[in-house]
Amino acid sequence: MILELLHPSVIQVGVKAQDWREAGQIAGELLIKSEGVQPQYIHAMIKAVEEIGPYIVIAPGVAMFHGRPEDGVNNICVSFVTLQEGVDFGAGDKDPVRLVIALGAKDNNSHLDLLREMIAIIGDSELVQRIIEASSQEEVIKLIANKLSDGGKENVI
Repeated sequence: MILELLHPSVIQVGVKAQDWREAGQIAGELLIKSEGVQPQYIHAMIKAVEEIGPYIVIAPGVAMFHGRPEDGVNNICVSFVTLQEGVDFGAGDKDPVRLVIALGAKDNNSHLDLLREMIAIIGDSELVQRIIEASSQEEVIKLIANKLSDGGKENVI
């Protein structure tokens, strides 16, 4: 499912962000440009972290921004942003974050397959590092496609 949603226009590599809010803004703007979410969705993603804390830092160096379907999701969507330098979320040993993902889910169930694939990707720390070091959007897509197509066996680009 992720490969159906992942195209160069929803990926940015080597981005500079001053802090976690700006990183979330950048990832959210990609969702808006893809018409997956409405502009207010970015505010909802950031507000959730402000209110609940850095629960979105789901693995060392990886944050997954998201909001609720009613916060302005048009279609299931995802974006990937790699940061030149990590930003702190206040997530202890999971900081700094260098891979920022934003996810929009239309309802409470349709994105479950996407989440399963994301777990496979994020659970592979070597793959995460290679995504962070990728020099192009196409390289990110190829890394993810290799992971999902081979059941996790290592492929060299």
